[in-house]
Amino acid sequence: MIKFFRKIRQNLLSEGKTRKYLKYAVGEILLVVIGILIALQINNWNESRKNSTFERKVISELFVDVNQDIQEMNNALDSINQSQKSSYHIIEFMEGKTEYHDSLNKHFSTSLGLWSLSPNKIAFEMAKEEGMYFITNDSIRFYASKVNGYTYDYIQVLENRFQDYKSNIVLPHIQPLFKSYNFISMEPNKYEELRQDKTYLSIIKSMISIRGRYKRMLEYRYNEVSELKSIIQKEIEQQ
Repeated sequence: MIKFFRKIRQNLLSEGKTRKYLKYAVGEILLVVIGILIALQINNWNESRKNSTFERKVISELFVDVNQDIQEMNNALDSINQSQKSSYHIIEFMEGKTEYHDSLNKHFSTSLGLWSLSPNKIAFEMAKEEGMYFITNDSIRFYASKVNGYTYDYIQVLENRFQDYKSNIVLPHIQPLFKSYNFISMEPNKYEELRQDKTYLSIIKSMISIRGRYKRMLEYRYNEVSELKSIIQKEIEQQ
């Protein structure tokens, strides 16, 4: 094809048809430019199609992760509520409102718990690594970054504070007060002496407060993740 066009140009020059040659040259340049533009458009279309396919894949996987995340937070909230209830049972015993019964042993154990949140962030991390720009829905980008960024980071900070308090303050004081320490049941060495231990009572109340703050932040994240789920679901339905 190139040889064919070159031969035409040479013939025009040899025949002295300069004006026709110039018109032809300009036309040839325009033809080349148009070809380049078409090639670029095709390339852009192919890239757009690949990005769109990848976007649908990530959004679908985000939806799966979000559902698992909501279930994880439901489990966490149930666990926290149970720990709070157990703590109030202990306070009633410590304040002399109820007598000791071996059913309290499970509450002594449960009152020390805090669910460690472990959301599934595989799809989000993949999207972040590839570049969130390909997700065209601004709301999905915003909420996905929010719930997996500083919102989750702050929950981890609160969780670490609780665990530090438990390891450095709580356990050193309470372990000598019980025959054993485990996650199922804890029997006091002497329950009447335990009832008189004001430090233990203060610890239980402090853990209620710390856990309450953690719960409020978890509930806030739960609402944000639920909103993200709703947005993703609408986006999938429109695809």
